Amino acid sequence: RASVMNVVDEALSVLADTGPEYDVFGGRVSFANHGPMVIDALVAMGRGDAVPSWLERYRPRLATRSEPCKRIDPLDWRTALGDMGRVRDWADFFADELADARWMVVVDRWLPRLAPGMIGGVHGAIRTAHAVRSIGRMETPERVHELAEALGYWAAQYEELPRDESAPQKLRPSEAIAVLEQLDVSERTGWTRFTEPIGKLVDLPSFAAAADLIDTTDPGAAIADLTLTFSRLLISNVATVSPRALCHGLTGGVVADMMLPYLSDESIEASLRYGWQTAAAFYCALILHPPSENVAAPSESVNEIIDEALACP
Repeated sequence: RASVMNVVDEALSVLADTGPEYDVFGGRVSFANHGPMVIDALVAMGRGDAVPSWLERYRPRLATRSEPCKRIDPLDWRTALGDMGRVRDWADFFADELADARWMVVVDRWLPRLAPGMIGGVHGAIRTAHAVRSIGRMETPERVHELAEALGYWAAQYEELPRDESAPQKLRPSEAIAVLEQLDVSERTGWTRFTEPIGKLVDLPSFAAAADLIDTTDPGAAIADLTLTFSRLLISNVATVSPRALCHGLTGGVVADMMLPYLSDESIEASLRYGWQTAAAFYCALILHPPSENVAAPSESVNEIIDEALACP
């Protein structure tokens, strides 16, 4: 256990001066820095041994952290939400927050505030969930730094989708997708970035009710049903819709799962409801085919599948 923990902290130290995004295709597109998320995922799957070699290949592509612009006023933080130009300011802000209070207090204070902007901050939300799970195993300076970076990225990416807070309909996610209205198929195809069709949901009036369709009284049951439903959707659409995009509907939808042991009831409710709204957004804007009902088990072992993923460029 000690050696695995050392691997995590050593890897996070290597990434400590990297920014949350890096440019690809000559600067035409930015990709999220997935390094901290991959480290936590590998450890959670019992493959901490693979972290050093994977990180050696991944680290050279990353950009350095941006310089700070202006200190965020704790009494006027809302004006800086959703401003990626302030991402370093946000990371510094959360570093101060974490220096003044226990990390669980900071997470419970800020998760309900940030959750409504999860669709814009889907990578920030996922990165935060990994950071919470990692620091939950052991609190170290490296993991505190990573949590500040993750929360800062979420705040800088913040963007809301419409929500009409009607009475919850108490549906399971698998039932709720049946009542969701999707964009016209012409708007669900031909996009370059998955944010393009999702952005059109602001003009789909029925989507405002999506967040309140599901029953969150049993978080474990809701997460399990959402996971199964969107895994089936991923499988049935993988040949026609970018898997890179679709997987974010699944992982963004279930961010609460990695954080459940550490969150207050209010934070669990917020992360679950807006996680579902995020998954629903991917369904309404991207999905072309209904979920697969009969899925054959893979022929490879779990470790073989992980090795295949690690071999990807």
